[in-house]
Amino acid sequence: MIEGKLRHVLAVAILALMVTSAGQVGAAPSAAPSRQDTAPTYRIFATREGLVGRTTANGHTIQPRDRFVALPSWSVLSPKGTSQYAVRLTYNGRSVVVPVWDVGPWNTKDDYWSPNRRYGDLPVGRPMAHAAVFDGYNGGRDESGRVVRDPNGIDIADGTFWDDLGMSRSDYVLVTFLWLGADPGPGNAAPIDPPPATRSAPAHPAKPVEVESGATAVDNGGEGYSASGPHWDDLACGVGGGSTYTLSTSDPAKGTSAASWSPQLPSADFYELKAYVPACGPAATRSARYRISHDGVVNEVLVDQQANAGQWVSLGVFHFLGSAESQPRVDLGDVTDDSGLAVRFDAMAWAPRTDTTPPNGTVTAIARKDNGYQISWGGTDDMSGIATYDVQVRQLPKGGWTDWKQGVADIGAWFGPDEGKQFAFRVRARDWAGNQEPWPDGADMDTTQAAP
Repeated sequence: MIEGKLRHVLAVAILALMVTSAGQVGAAPSAAPSRQDTAPTYRIFATREGLVGRTTANGHTIQPRDRFVALPSWSVLSPKGTSQYAVRLTYNGRSVVVPVWDVGPWNTKDDYWSPNRRYGDLPVGRPMAHAAVFDGYNGGRDESGRVVRDPNGIDIADGTFWDDLGMSRSDYVLVTFLWLGADPGPGNAAPIDPPPATRSAPAHPAKPVEVESGATAVDNGGEGYSASGPHWDDLACGVGGGSTYTLSTSDPAKGTSAASWSPQLPSADFYELKAYVPACGPAATRSARYRISHDGVVNEVLVDQQANAGQWVSLGVFHFLGSAESQPRVDLGDVTDDSGLAVRFDAMAWAPRTDTTPPNGTVTAIARKDNGYQISWGGTDDMSGIATYDVQVRQLPKGGWTDWKQGVADIGAWFGPDEGKQFAFRVRARDWAGNQEPWPDGADMDTTQAAP
């Protein structure tokens, strides 16, 4: 009887092996991991497992603040309650060793840490989900045909995620695969950067992104570009065929990564500033904060990168001195109004512009104040901005126009005492390019229209 049972078990095992092999046709087979002197470490995008009360692939019931990880391959699943397969996780100076008790995310056959990984056309250390998101690998889908939304190659249980590593959002962590070699210990994990993936050329290659003729451009990674912080990843699209991104945070205290563009402009002049937003990668932020330094001042422009993906976005027209005392510069960081979305970094371009249109100035309000009037004025300009105003006044009903304010940057002043008389006012504006509007034929406003 025992012999008959053994034959039955053996037959079932052989059948299961045949089914598994049939499902792997056309892919590089996994092999037993080879050991190395020191276990390899890769920088992997990690998400929180959660799912408290659910059952893991090895039969463990997930507890609040649990401690384990999920990797996308059945080949390294530890039996319930054991640490047969374990990883060292390192994040922002914290390090912990935890077992592999679940399978995922996305895939179940992606042993991306193995020198003989299943997806042999991808570099070792790059999860298939990561390649699907950033390189369009497998049409951007996982092994089950689902569209991959996140480039995560590991899930981390809540206790390890929140308490051991101090994580508050999905982010990149260093993962050391301890069954492949000796544990380097806390603080000694040295990440290996996977080489670029080798992929066949797409049937319809992306059209190169063109920079406006005559513009001065600074591309990410090129001269005049500087990046800082630990959390960066590459995108296979953009000006020059590539760009980078980091994940956003709405908490300024948690901002870690930023970059700047600083060009060598041919002359001090007016330039339209344009930012290119790459079209690929994870969902982009809707509130990228570009800080533009020009002529000793800084302006901030908010850009919805999600809505402007794949195009040049105008940040406005500014005057740039181009001198060492006021070096033209644009800064962009990971602090936005949202969290966990991609802030994309690519080329900036300074395109020369000529301002030939005069501005429009006008009196905006007159209000009674003490024994006179508070006069307010303002205006608009299409490019360089208003530099100064001239204001004239005349006594009603038939007085002539006389100068009251000349070449002032102020936008209001007190006029008086009125001595019971009524007065009319008109304004003309002058922009930074020297364009001056003509005087209007009549008054913009008079004291009979004054607010009490």
